[in-house]
Amino acid sequence: RSCHSSPHQDVALAIRHLASSYKSMGQIEKSIELYQEALEIQRKCSDVPLQSVSATLMNLGCCYRDSGNLKESVPLLEEAVAIERSCHSSPHQDVALAIRHLASSYKSMGQ
Repeated sequence: RSCHSSPHQDVALAIRHLASSYKSMGQIEKSIELYQEALEIQRKCSDVPLQSVSATLMNLGCCYRDSGNLKESVPLLEEAVAIERSCHSSPHQDVALAIRHLASSYKSMGQ
């Protein structure tokens, strides 16, 4: 943060890695907070690759799902699926991964 005065994709990436570490330690709420911050920065940056935004959306959506907040999870994962579909013209593993995460949230909702 001290190296970049405005929102920058490198800061978002570092925050995303930190969020992942917190998730690995079982600190889901802290992880959610950090993924939200990373996503906010990514949305402000025009040069962030869409697939990086998608990865943050998937990670945040999965954290919400894991915390039982399925209403927050589904829209994030739906957006990730849409981004992945727009990035890949043919069947692709990233699209399948996003769909799998979304399906898992729907399953948890009993749908």
